[in-house]
Amino acid sequence: MLRATWIVFQNEFRLLARDRASLFMLMVAPLVIITVAGFSLGNIYGAQPGSEPYAIVVVDNDRGSLAHALVDALGRDHAIAVVPAASLDAARAIIGGRARAPLCIVIPAGTSAAFATGRDVHLAIYIDPVKRLEAGAIELDLDRLCRAITSQAHAIAQQQIAAQATQLRAQLTQAAAQMKAAAAQLDQLRRQFESARATAQAEVTAQTHRTIERVSAQITAQINQSLEASRTAVAHDLAVRQDALRVVGRYLAQLEASRHDFTAWLAALKTAAGSHASQIPPPPQWPTPPDAAVMAELAKPFELPAARLDAAPSIAPANIAIRLPPIPELRGRGTLPDFSSAIARTAAPIPGILGWHERAIGGGDAHVNTFDQYVPGFGITFLLIDMLWGVGVGLIDERDWGTLARMRISGAPAAGLMLGKLTARFLIGLGQMILLFGAGWVLFGITLGRDSWALLMPAAAISFAAAAFSLVIACVARTRDAVLPIGAMAALAMSAIGGCWWPLDFEPAWLRAGALAMPTTWTMTAFNNVMIRGLGWTSAAGPAAITFAIGLAFLAIGIASSARIYRLAGQ
Repeated sequence: MLRATWIVFQNEFRLLARDRASLFMLMVAPLVIITVAGFSLGNIYGAQPGSEPYAIVVVDNDRGSLAHALVDALGRDHAIAVVPAASLDAARAIIGGRARAPLCIVIPAGTSAAFATGRDVHLAIYIDPVKRLEAGAIELDLDRLCRAITSQAHAIAQQQIAAQATQLRAQLTQAAAQMKAAAAQLDQLRRQFESARATAQAEVTAQTHRTIERVSAQITAQINQSLEASRTAVAHDLAVRQDALRVVGRYLAQLEASRHDFTAWLAALKTAAGSHASQIPPPPQWPTPPDAAVMAELAKPFELPAARLDAAPSIAPANIAIRLPPIPELRGRGTLPDFSSAIARTAAPIPGILGWHERAIGGGDAHVNTFDQYVPGFGITFLLIDMLWGVGVGLIDERDWGTLARMRISGAPAAGLMLGKLTARFLIGLGQMILLFGAGWVLFGITLGRDSWALLMPAAAISFAAAAFSLVIACVARTRDAVLPIGAMAALAMSAIGGCWWPLDFEPAWLRAGALAMPTTWTMTAFNNVMIRGLGWTSAAGPAAITFAIGLAFLAIGIASSARIYRLAGQ
């Protein structure tokens, strides 16, 4: 029994040594997949020195101290390269045209000022939803950075407040001492004012009496002067009237003399009366009466002159000059400290909290359903493997079963045979993709985008390219057992490198450059544009056309190489 066991044991190793396909799947295929996965997913666990950093586009609309501190902190991270942009549109162009640019940070205007006044501020984070994993890792670092900046600002503010509080307490202590001394001086000043008030009251009373006496004497003198003027005026008027009386007296004397003459004349007239009337002498002349002005002066009533009040003494404030005693001064007074600036600094608000809001760079939903990545990605992987069975293994089986030989005898051309087989498998592959997307929409709620019909373009292109690729694998492999190892390894590698399993940005630059030649890369770009980024059908047309062109190249190589399989069918 032991001998049989040993023989079987040795035979297994001999069979393995002769089976190149098994050795390939045992050693080479795992090594290739591990290499691809290791280089692609290495950045998930932290960027390695020398690796290509992620580009963070920064739109600084603030230009303040907080913005400069944030940009400087981001620039010190060796895994991040800060790319400035003038506007959000320019940032969209950079993110769309740069592989490792998952997000854009927009610092709104007034952020630094609002943060310094104690208000909470938020940065606007615009991410590419397709690069959600990379953006998530960067957002974790950004969140830690925001908390660190907030904590540092709060610590500095608290230190300043503590220092200002200490200074304010010292000023308050000094002010208390000064106010105590001022209170003592004010008490002394109050006593001085009481004494000064009593002195001033007595002085004002004395000065008032003296002023009243002085003003009374002035008034008396003015009255006497006015009376004297009145007496002079009366004496003058009396003299004028006396002259008039004398004129009237003379007139009355003359009138009395004329009366006697008139009496004598009247007697003479009586004597000569009769026939001697012509002999009557003329009557005597009456005396001239006094002048009318003299008579008017005599007729004018006698009036005493009124007192001349305008000549009364002027009692102006300047004539009543009361001198107050000097008011006591507050000596030794000091200036109180200025608390306004210290209180203003102490009352300054503690800086706010720095945070961020996330948005999609394309304007859609920033939150991504993971099945939006996995349904098309793994659907492409299994499409490639299924095409290997349908095209590659099928051609080898038909060769081994003699089907190709019989078709050759019938005169069917090799190109027609290959095109017919590929067309059928293309339609089967397209139906498989449509079925997977339908199941994903029903079971997992995947997003089909605003132009869901546009998903048919990359689905048809990858189905065509997968069928043509399987033809190439069938021509490269010699046996049925060699098709699956070689094809599976190639299909898995293309799926991994092309972004079917993880975002393409995880990969290093040299691996991304190689991915541009693979149909999986362009197909996933088209699916991501429509499903995750929410773009229109035009975003899928270009990548689908490139996938179709790569499929044409596979088809040309496969048809040119299929003559070997067709030739072997006749052996």
